[in-house]
Amino acid sequence: MSKKRLSGKQLDQYIQNELLMMVREGLKKSPITASTVHARLVARGLIKGGLSTLSTAPRKKMIADARQRQHNTSEFTDEEHENFAKGRVSKAYVQKADRYKEELNEFKKKYERNVLAVADIVHYVDTVTPLKVEQLLAEDLIRELATAKKRG
Repeated sequence: MSKKRLSGKQLDQYIQNELLMMVREGLKKSPITASTVHARLVARGLIKGGLSTLSTAPRKKMIADARQRQHNTSEFTDEEHENFAKGRVSKAYVQKADRYKEELNEFKKKYERNVLAVADIVHYVDTVTPLKVEQLLAEDLIRELATAKKRG
């Protein structure tokens, strides 16, 4: 990079490029805030000034718009996005984690129901046909079949 300090429209373009990279990198790796953008620009040698370099109205809007785009692509709910907008970042992450825990529990329940349904089908096929389905199944299903036979 040149030794000349960037300013004006040229700096705006570099800021926009940095914001686009951060959006692509994602919220987890590169959360967009004025301070993170500033740190990246300083690290690249593009600016030497303080955080106030990014405090003009157009630059604040650029950062806010990019932050919103990044959050929109991060699988947060509307309520979680609202918490981000209000500066309640940790609350939004806690809500997302709780939502994922609930989803995981639902998937576990569905998995268990599906495994039991397959075990019932195998039991039926075993009793009605000469096929030995147990020999064709994976270890997980065989274990569930044995448990289902003990219950049934």
